[in-house]
Amino acid sequence: MPTPETSPPPTAHDVYVARQPIFDVRNVVVAYELLYRDSAQSTAAGTQPASVMCNEMALHAMLTIGLDRLTGGCTAWINITRDHLLNGLHRLFAPQNIVLELLESISGDDEVVAACERARADGYVLALDDYDGRADLQPLLPQASVIKLQIFDRTESELRPLVQSLRAQGLTVLAECVETVDSRDMCERIGCTLFQGYVFSRPETFAGRAMSVEQITILNILAMLGNDRIPDAKLEEAFQSHPTLSYALLRIVNSAAVGLRSVSSIPHAMRIIGRTALSRWLHVMLMATVASRSPLAYEAVQQALVRARFCELMTIESGTGDPAAQFMVGLLSRMDVLLGMPLAEVLERLPVRPEVRSALLEGKGAHARTLATAVAYERADWDAVRAQAPQSAFKLRALMEAYADAADWAAQRLAVAKK
Repeated sequence: MPTPETSPPPTAHDVYVARQPIFDVRNVVVAYELLYRDSAQSTAAGTQPASVMCNEMALHAMLTIGLDRLTGGCTAWINITRDHLLNGLHRLFAPQNIVLELLESISGDDEVVAACERARADGYVLALDDYDGRADLQPLLPQASVIKLQIFDRTESELRPLVQSLRAQGLTVLAECVETVDSRDMCERIGCTLFQGYVFSRPETFAGRAMSVEQITILNILAMLGNDRIPDAKLEEAFQSHPTLSYALLRIVNSAAVGLRSVSSIPHAMRIIGRTALSRWLHVMLMATVASRSPLAYEAVQQALVRARFCELMTIESGTGDPAAQFMVGLLSRMDVLLGMPLAEVLERLPVRPEVRSALLEGKGAHARTLATAVAYERADWDAVRAQAPQSAFKLRALMEAYADAADWAAQRLAVAKK
């Protein structure tokens, strides 16, 4: 018999990204610099290494909180370290949406210059942060479009020749740490055309609910699988960004649960089993990442997989409806509990059809009745089962057999996914 629903420890946690506006000479906001924060109360980046802060900020800006919400359609300035530049972290973002702000710790060695050239060829705009005129930055000036100058405690006579020299090279100069109206006016007089600082606005912090990198990667690929216009080559590239996930999927496809052998690549797997089966396995893998957190979480995940398969089997037996869609409804119906996020927020990250969304959020539509039957069965509410179950061929014994089959199926799949 099924057990009552349990609530495992959520696998999501709160994350924070601050934004500080960048203004033009008309005092109009033209961009936002995105900044790492470790809490809602933080007014500075904290003590994390720059590489960690850039990683976290990029991940949460793109996938957790959302770039549109953070910038309102304006350009986002993204801080980036040497390693992230060389490894292509910026490719998470479309080039038309961002400016890559190379941190002051970066020097213009041959590898960095080559990486800048590649980024520019891909359409990215580069800015140099806290430029101080040192010699090892000179090779980067031809790569940059914007230079940020920290103007706090610096005089007009000190700044003017530097700004004029940069402008003579065709560079835009942004004055940062502008804290008074007088200093803002001085910066405009000497040729700065972009401005940032407390005289305009202090950084504003946004909060979001984050998942693990693996969970976000899976959700991202699921969204791509749901879009027929995404070519297989893009899917392969997405898997390559997470080697552990690629290995896990190949192991699953080669397992006895699938019945295939010698599948050696992600494109091969997609050609053999198709996108629908690939999507199903990714959902199972997503659940497995939750199950690994604790025995309680494992039990809750197994219940979710059983519910999904049970909904699918009922749909197959009734001969009406879409079994694959019903599987999705059953699986997603517990994702709010498993991820510690409102279900509506979970669904925003997935390419679900309107009828699936309606069944999950409103209890309405073609899929709602089967889901209600599954939930009632799990609670041993037999009156509700009789009222909700499709009438075509469903006796209580048939439901019990379908549930037992679903339990066996879920146990096998989850065992494969978590090895």
